[in-house]
Amino acid sequence: MPPQPHNTTDSDSVSKPATPRRLGRPLHHAPEDERSMLIGAAYRVLANRQSGSIPVGEICAQAGLSTRSFYRHYKSKDELLLAMFEAEGRRVEIELAEVVDLATGPLVALADWLRFCLSLSFDPRRRRRALVMQSAEVTRASGYAAVFEQMQERHRTPLVRILEAGVADGSFRHARPASDAVMIQDVVSCVITRRWNGVEEADADVALASVVDFVSRLIGVRD
Repeated sequence: MPPQPHNTTDSDSVSKPATPRRLGRPLHHAPEDERSMLIGAAYRVLANRQSGSIPVGEICAQAGLSTRSFYRHYKSKDELLLAMFEAEGRRVEIELAEVVDLATGPLVALADWLRFCLSLSFDPRRRRRALVMQSAEVTRASGYAAVFEQMQERHRTPLVRILEAGVADGSFRHARPASDAVMIQDVVSCVITRRWNGVEEADADVALASVVDFVSRLIGVRD
């Protein structure tokens, strides 16, 4: 029997366009997830290292990502460390605002602000995180000083509002909110640093009471 002619259809005669192939390795994580993974990895590496500079490769290995992934998001290790520092600062800022917002009146809010900030040296979990953020590797990153000052200002903002409220209702007779907030923050930072360095040996309650007493006299807390 002679071969029968093959009946072609449109789908047989017209070839379908090939699906374009992605160049490079496939992405297994969303960009925001990769950034978060790298920040978390940098924190873990810093937390476990006593001294010395950490290479980008060690951070990538900890995150389970390639160096190509690293440089897709960050131009340098310093940029990653500043991103980590800023993320931690925002987290503290949110927690601090929540604590202050629950306070009933300026005097209670002031004590709560001081207690929270001092917890960076007395609460074990917060102390660990704070020490990583103040490690030499982070503080020598290019641009650190500017980011640190911005963070300090954001953390000081609730304190300025507290002092303003105390002036308004007569609780703080001598307070100058903007300038006093800077001085109070500096005093707290000094206590925290002394605690980290092993100079301040008082426990959390004694340290808080001392700072509250000093600040109360500074701003003229009404008896």
